[in-house]
Amino acid sequence: MQQKDIRQAITQAENNETNSTILFTEIILISIGYGLAEKSWYIFGGVFLGLIFILQIKVLSYLLLILLSIVWGAIGYGLGTIFGSTEAMVVLSILGFLLGLGVHFSALEGYEDLHE
Repeated sequence: MQQKDIRQAITQAENNETNSTILFTEIILISIGYGLAEKSWYIFGGVFLGLIFILQIKVLSYLLLILLSIVWGAIGYGLGTIFGSTEAMVVLSILGFLLGLGVHFSALEGYEDLHE
């Protein structure tokens, strides 16, 4: 390997690690939200473990990451409504979705690197 390739691999690993933090923060927040809504520690634990388990199954993990990215698209849409512009809603929702996909799939790559 050349020095440039090694540097790129290290940078990619660092980015994946950062994005994994974002993904696991989302998982924790979702678990807390369900746990608080149901006022149950069991729900919190079940949702948390369930989402972690889903990451172990490739097809289900892709579905989860797409759903989480759709949420980021919806957040972008919501921000676009603040501007009162249809164009802002469309552009920000698409950007939110695509950026969400990038972050989430990078996070999954980092997670899989640690568990191989």
